[in-house]
Amino acid sequence: MLGSIPREQLDEILFGALQAIYRFERAKVERFGLTYEQIYLLQFLRRQGQAAMGDIAAEMKIPVSTATRLIDRMEKRRLLQRRQSRGDKRSRIVQIAAEGENLVRAVEEHTFALLLSNLKNRADTDIEGVIRTARQLKEILDTQDTQLKKEK
Repeated sequence: MLGSIPREQLDEILFGALQAIYRFERAKVERFGLTYEQIYLLQFLRRQGQAAMGDIAAEMKIPVSTATRLIDRMEKRRLLQRRQSRGDKRSRIVQIAAEGENLVRAVEEHTFALLLSNLKNRADTDIEGVIRTARQLKEILDTQDTQLKKEK
């Protein structure tokens, strides 16, 4: 099926999806006074519980120095807490603080309410399609170029 869609049409479909996601995320950034990276880090730590600085940098695909500055700013806002690792005195462990937990919960509640509102007049099959696609996005949008490497 993918081969039957003209390249230009697929480019327009993908740009429309990118535009929708960009605007959706920008609205959260403006509403909650956080950057996209800060929202992502809060959501990541909420799911992980805690993470080392290097693991955060690797997850976010940014240098450790950039992660450090990001965490410094969030720590000043009392969204995160840092502590020394018990196993490695050089390593710092980051975890979400109560203020950060409250904020990320508000972001996620807002997201859920908005999606619920936007999907309320859709057919069940459309909603199922959105959910099915969302579950597959990580694989579909994989940036590891694994397929391209295999083809070479």
